[in-house]
Amino acid sequence: YSLFDLIIRQDLEGLKESVSFDAQFDSSAQDPDRQCHPGTRQNVLKRLRDWFDNPSSTERIFWLYGPAGAGKSAIAQTIARTHARPKVAASFFFFRSDVNRNDGNRLFTTLAYQLALSMPEIRDHVAHSLFKRPDLPRTSVETQFEQLLLAPAVIVDIIKKYQELAPVIIIDGVDECTDEKIQRQFLKVIGDAVADDRFPLRFLIVSRPEVHIEQTIRRFQTPILAIDLADLNDANRDIEKYLVDEFSRIASEQVLDPTWPGQEIIDDIIYKSSGNFIFASLVIRFVGDPDFFAKTQLEIVLNMKLPTTMSPFAILDQLFLEIL
Repeated sequence: YSLFDLIIRQDLEGLKESVSFDAQFDSSAQDPDRQCHPGTRQNVLKRLRDWFDNPSSTERIFWLYGPAGAGKSAIAQTIARTHARPKVAASFFFFRSDVNRNDGNRLFTTLAYQLALSMPEIRDHVAHSLFKRPDLPRTSVETQFEQLLLAPAVIVDIIKKYQELAPVIIIDGVDECTDEKIQRQFLKVIGDAVADDRFPLRFLIVSRPEVHIEQTIRRFQTPILAIDLADLNDANRDIEKYLVDEFSRIASEQVLDPTWPGQEIIDDIIYKSSGNFIFASLVIRFVGDPDFFAKTQLEIVLNMKLPTTMSPFAILDQLFLEIL
């Protein structure tokens, strides 16, 4: 290696301390089952794929939002694994209960490290920024973005190469970043950056429809493509397909009647799910536990004492209590 190469390697090595490797979509910390069940979410996945495959789209930001349990992260994981590099230049999947994945101060350092790998032309510029300012990982998110993402990305040669590809950065679970102020800050700098035609990167932002997140995104001075999962009418159909397929698998594994448990019970679970995949997936995980008899497990679920409210989250809480 030349002296310059060694300096670059040293600077990027120094960045590692501020990188949340577990937040990357293909990290071993990510649940491999947290993807869309085959044949489900076709509507939203098609719209996402169309956007990914159209680098000249005027919308530089795709905001996918919906309530807890709607399957947002599964959709983001599916699209990330489908496209991967070079179309997915970097990713950060926030996770509230993990200190390495709930810290917004680690977002741009983590993304910059991935960009240095997926877009080699950026690597030298990221390293140079770190060489000039070794304290960058401890500066504000605005300064981090400016020095580690924006400045390197608008170098003329990089613009020429990547504008036609328009790689996407995926940020999932914005609301799971524990600091609401930092959520606003990093969303704002992203919105400001994509308003600059020279900036070659696009963003898929995934979150719950929290008021402060929506207010920040709606103020962007650039067109955005927004999809509310709660407005899509295919959730119940997808949940039904998932339940039918999974109950069929369980019946086969435990040598049960292939028609088990019957459409009436499936319809009941769909009703209780209220469009939330998380309820259906928990039922399947509980019923399909290989250490127990599926029929007995399903009876426990069906005999749950329902809460007075039919809120899916109240029912979900009750299911957790039964499982525990």
